[in-house]
Amino acid sequence: MEKEMVEMRVNIAPEPRTPSRKPKARKGKTLFIVCILAIPILNWLVFWFWVNIQSILLAFQIETVDGISFGLTHFADFWEAIVKENGDLGLSMKNTALYFLSSALITMPLSLLISYFLSKKILGYQAFRIVLYLPCILSPIILTSIYDQFLSPRGPLGVLCQNLNISYPLNGPLKTPESMLPTFTIIIYTILTGFGGDMLIFSGAMSRIPTEIYESAKLDGCGPLREVVAIVVPLVWSTISTKIVLLLSGIFSASGPILLLVTGKYNTSTVSFWIYNIVQEEGDYGIVAAAGLCFTAVMIPLILGVRALMEKASDVEY
Repeated sequence: MEKEMVEMRVNIAPEPRTPSRKPKARKGKTLFIVCILAIPILNWLVFWFWVNIQSILLAFQIETVDGISFGLTHFADFWEAIVKENGDLGLSMKNTALYFLSSALITMPLSLLISYFLSKKILGYQAFRIVLYLPCILSPIILTSIYDQFLSPRGPLGVLCQNLNISYPLNGPLKTPESMLPTFTIIIYTILTGFGGDMLIFSGAMSRIPTEIYESAKLDGCGPLREVVAIVVPLVWSTISTKIVLLLSGIFSASGPILLLVTGKYNTSTVSFWIYNIVQEEGDYGIVAAAGLCFTAVMIPLILGVRALMEKASDVEY
């Protein structure tokens, strides 16, 4: 009996194994990933790496009669433009700092408060949400034209001041020479029209907060201000810290619609407009490239330091 079973096992031929599909599946998956990543990598190589390499070279290139040489002349010119008394770059950096501070200390906190009250669904919250986001939809040309006409001496504000016997600038607050009034007027415009984007970000973060937390705080007698400080801010801190880092990354590009409102006149120039004006009017690409390298050298450690500081605060999971 045992011999017959052994013979049967020997005579039974093993079934042929079907080829595994795993190698083909892996190749297809790898090819798919490569195709998906090829476009952004190519975009980065062309529009970031190549452009920035050219910018770095421009900062050191000096055009002479004999050809192109390399040196630190553009960096010296950039430093002279900074320390020059009553220079355009010094004024531009001062105005840029004002725009950044207004965005960080006024626009962002107000956007957080507005998002909080809208999340509580106050009376007319849907209408407020549409009105506050409307500047993000309308064309900047339309908004600046309305703002300019509103502030003109013959506009609503000018006529109202005249009727109330209140002194009003002869050409309007946007066209007052030798004064910081035009800059502050444009800063007010950026504040009034800057709530939309931050409001969407903070509203999305607050929508994740469980309603039970608000109900528990209400039972404990927690008021709105205490609720914002003790509950909302810690729970959306990751969003706030990200927004702060993004603001810092654009500190030297902080600006307003000065080209549309006053074409950079009346002491309203910013660093962005200074770069535009240098390239457009003088065609001096070298000093602009040197300025970009200096700004980058300042911003990289600052952003990394602020980011590390923000990450020390523990994230709240809910």
